Amino acid sequence: MNVREEQNFWTFIALALFIAFCAAAAAIIYYRALPALAALGGLDLAVLGLAAFRFVHLLTYDKILEPVRSAFKDRRGNRLKNAGRGWRRLVCEFLDCIWCTGMWSALIVVTSYLLGPIGVLFVWIFAVAGFGSLLQVISKTIASLER
Repeated sequence: MNVREEQNFWTFIALALFIAFCAAAAAIIYYRALPALAALGGLDLAVLGLAAFRFVHLLTYDKILEPVRSAFKDRRGNRLKNAGRGWRRLVCEFLDCIWCTGMWSALIVVTSYLLGPIGVLFVWIFAVAGFGSLLQVISKTIASLER
């Protein structure tokens, strides 16, 4: 099997896992939180969006998870590079892609939010951190424009 076929295989596995997790989340939400889903409003959407934004940033960029990201990479001299093939390459590509990470993050954040008070607390913490991150970016942008 060549590298391209192998990556297609692992991509298919990742897609199948995502669909399975979506189905499991939908079933859990349906049986445990359907009334909460119907009651979601604009504030909930904003909180979920901010929490997903922050969770994506945590997975893809933040220093605290650098050891996790580097565990999937290959060392070439003093530099780390994405793994060349196999499931480790898929994980590296996933962690480099904010769109891919965003889909998984949204699934985790929404499911957590709808499952009860602990999930809501988790999401609100990430949402407040996400809002703080956005304020930091805005502040840096304004400061750079004033120079």
